[in-house]
Parts: sequence; C-alpha cells; structure tokens
Amino acid sequence: MRKLTTYERPQYNQLREQLELEGFEVMSLFEFFDSIHVKGLSTAEKTALDVTSFLRLVPNPNNTSMLAQFEMLIYQMPPDTVFIGEEVFARTAAYEIRTIFDPIENCGIEAEIEIDLTDEKSKAEGGKEKRTVVSLDENEFAEVQVALSRELIGQAEFKTAFKSKSYSFRLFNALGEQPILSLLLLGPSGVGKTEVAKILCEAIAPGQRLPKINLGNFSSKDSLNSLIGSPRGYVGSEEGELGIKISDSEAGLLLVDEFEKAEPAVWNFFLDLLETGSYTDSQSVVHNLNGYVIVFTSNCPRHDLEKTFPAELLSRFSLIAEFSRLNLEERAFFVQRYVSMVSEKYKTLERNNFPPLPEDVASKALREIDIEHTDNIRVLKNTVRFWLSSLVSGA
Repeated sequence: MRKLTTYERPQYNQLREQLELEGFEVMSLFEFFDSIHVKGLSTAEKTALDVTSFLRLVPNPNNTSMLAQFEMLIYQMPPDTVFIGEEVFARTAAYEIRTIFDPIENCGIEAEIEIDLTDEKSKAEGGKEKRTVVSLDENEFAEVQVALSRELIGQAEFKTAFKSKSYSFRLFNALGEQPILSLLLLGPSGVGKTEVAKILCEAIAPGQRLPKINLGNFSSKDSLNSLIGSPRGYVGSEEGELGIKISDSEAGLLLVDEFEKAEPAVWNFFLDLLETGSYTDSQSVVHNLNGYVIVFTSNCPRHDLEKTFPAELLSRFSLIAEFSRLNLEERAFFVQRYVSMVSEKYKTLERNNFPPLPEDVASKALREIDIEHTDNIRVLKNTVRFWLSSLVSGA
C-alpha cells in the first residue's frame, strides 16, 4: 500500500513549498487527469498528487466502483509518487481507504499562527465586528428572548427550550467549551422554522441581512465546492457561497435550509464546523464563526431523523425541535396581526389614489378569510394579501 500524507489547511502552503524544493510537481487530481491525456501515466517528473477531491466523495455507499477504479490507478503510479490530502476528509474516509493507503499520517509541519482573515477584511473595509448572541449585554440578550416569544407564533415548547439552551450557550462559549449554538428545526413547510432565523437575526443585529444557504439549490456533484469554493487546480476556483454570505453581514447567525438534501460531504463539513467553530475556504481564508447561531431546517419528520442523518451529526446539534402546524386560534392571531400591520403601513402611503381601508379591517379579514382549512402560514399570508388587494381594488 501507499502512504498518504495529510495536512491541515494552514499547513498546505508550507507542505507544497517543501515538496517543490524536493523536486516534486504538486498536482490536484484535476490537473493530473488533464496531464494524462498529454503525457500518459509514464512521466519523468516526480509527482505529489493531492487526492483531496477524491476523499471528499468517498463517504458514500454508491461510490464502491469509484473506489475500485481509484485503487487501480494508484497502483499504476510510479513508486516514488507522493500522495497528500486534507486531513479532515482523510479522517472521514479512513475506513473506506484502508486498503489503498497505509500509513495515513499528518505532515507534521508547524503551521504559522492562523489569522482570521474574514474579520481583518471586514475591518479593512470599515466594517464592524459581528454581533452574536454571546456578544450582547444582558439587556440586549433579554430582548432577543422577548422578540422570539412575541414574533414567533405558536411553538411554545421550542421557545422554552431555546431560552434554556441560549443561556447555557453564553456560559459555555465564555468557557471555550461551545463555539456554536446549532438548532435543527423539523416540520412541514409553513410552520415558522425559517421565521426563527429571521426573528433572531433582526433581534441580534437589527437591519442586517440574514446569511442564508439553501442546500436544495446545490447540485449534488459539486455541493461542497459550491459551499466553500473549488479545490486548488480547478478552473474558476474561487471563494464559496458560504464565505460570501457571512462576509456580507454583521449578523452572527446563519440559516441553512433544506438540510436533508445535502450530500454526505456537506454533512461532514458541518459536523466539523459545529465542533471547531471555524473553517478554511478554498482560498485559505479562515472564517471564524465562534458565537454564531446556526439554524438548520428540514422537512424530515422526527420519526425519520435517524434514518435520514448520520448519528454522529445528530449528536452535534445543541437543540433538535419539531415544529407543529398552527392551531385555529394561532392562525386567527396571525391573520389579525398581519392585516393590522399592513393596514398601518397602508395609511402612510404618499399616493392618495388608494381608497381608505375599513376601520375594522382586521375583524373583517377574520370573518371573510377561510383560516380553518389553511394551516400553512406562507399560503395563509398569500391568501391575506390577495384578500387585501381585492378589498382595495373593489374586485
């Protein structure tokens, strides 16, 4: 078997320089396969092959044929070929690659002190430090609890659990024991899961954009690359969507929607992020998410949880909560509150070609809108908007 030398992200540049000084040409798999078409497998150059992109794909039961093909390729390589790979992915794939690489050892390079380049970039551009749930004073933190209790309709059990978990998080984060408060919110569409992230974002960092990643929009083949950037050697290698989103907001909060649709490599990425509180993107920029609240949402029912997600990942979540559909009283409260809010905004319109709304518009809405057969809040909101539009237009 061949030896696999692993590296942490901060060690990469020094490892590459060391290998190049020893006469090795460091190549990604993408560059290697491209060179095969030109030179074939036989080459005079000493090669250091970075197999990280392969390791990312390994923890998948459908990849057995790929493993076999990769093993055949490895044994056709010249005996002096050096194999390197990022440690986090090598560790995750250790069992699957046990017949290909032995030993698997870290390069042992003493990395330079990491600098949180995300924060440095923010400061250089005149930005402020992130506002997180752990950076708030006691009064501000109390206001977050009040906002969630007031703005989120229903879900009383979750509100109680969040209050307890967030107090605990502030303590253990200060002790250096818990970098991230992670919430996995389960339940059907339109019950308030995404609303939790919006409410918390506005309460923690008023006016700031909510960083949001929707994993349902990612292609399965390149999910991790889309998230943190393409590995070195790929054409168009650039910063991933996650780094862009969190750099674009001062809010120490992240929403990850449709988490059940993620690929295993993405689950492994978040498993490591929840453990360490930081990650390094493909451009070697360290993103420090210490103090963040990360809200994961999923339509997965509670009884299918263990069949959907790896047990090791589930154990990393600070709070797992199942959201229920709103009852009739809660739906009525939503309609009344939403219509009243829109009515107040309507009064401030400078344009005077809209007729005035009735004084009892909220009560009228409750009488005329069918809330009994609509338990999805998004659908109900659209229904209210159509009703209001018809009321104004006289249709």
